[in-house]
Amino acid sequence: MKIYVLGAGSIGSLFGALLSRAGNDVTLIGRENQVRAVRENGLRVVGIEEFVVHPKASIYAPEEPPDLLILATKSYSTKTALECAKRCIGPETWILSIQNGLGNEELALKFTPNVLGGITTNGAMLVEGGVLKWTGKGVTVIGKYLTGSHPFVDEIAKTFNEAGLETYTTENVVGWKWAKVIVNSVINGLGTILEVKNGFLKDDPYLESISIDIAREGCMVAQQLGIEFEVHPLELLWDTIEKTRENYNSTLQDIWRGKKTEVDYIHGKIVEYAKTVGLEAPRNELLWALIKAKEGQSR
Repeated sequence: MKIYVLGAGSIGSLFGALLSRAGNDVTLIGRENQVRAVRENGLRVVGIEEFVVHPKASIYAPEEPPDLLILATKSYSTKTALECAKRCIGPETWILSIQNGLGNEELALKFTPNVLGGITTNGAMLVEGGVLKWTGKGVTVIGKYLTGSHPFVDEIAKTFNEAGLETYTTENVVGWKWAKVIVNSVINGLGTILEVKNGFLKDDPYLESISIDIAREGCMVAQQLGIEFEVHPLELLWDTIEKTRENYNSTLQDIWRGKKTEVDYIHGKIVEYAKTVGLEAPRNELLWALIKAKEGQSR
């Protein structure tokens, strides 16, 4: 399968590396330092598994349309990234968002009706240009956006599973996106404020009730919006923490690198949607404000 990965950060590089190792025609589209490193020395994966692959890498999207365009940029870059890559979005190209947060699929729908949503609980960190640490094996769930099924979804799932990415399909991907954003509201929120690995959130007895309260707040908003869950967000939360306990969440990684975070698309979206149904989300609003303040200090 011809696959372009738009956004060669930690998760994008992980997917690109595994799919490339499995024999797919993969092109990573990313920042110059990452692209240069991959071109010169390949993409090296360490951690759970260790191997080196040599996918194509470019700072621009090629003109030839791929079968699949995986969106792995930060949520705040989605619109710009899609504008830059629109020349390669052909009539048969499908776009799959595996990003954190809410709203990315809606932006993709402006470029093609062939849009898939997805979540992944894999943990990964970029050590340096061209070197990626796979810190936690998780699961990936994909489905046609907003709802429904399509034969290509099953084809992608088969390709991902053959590459070593445990993947399942769903006809309710919106429910999974909401479950994941609720998980992120806990892990990225508390993990960033405390500056700890994911596992600490499960091991420390003082944090259990706080984590549950944050998650329940997001669940209440989702339920008022009519969102149905195939997996309870709390179940997904504890499972994700356990499988990625050695990982530092992506928001904290961004803070440490002095970069903008995705907090507006996680806690900010929960607060935004809460207001549309006449609810408040004070815990998410507090975490949103604290992380924005922390973000401002690091830049």
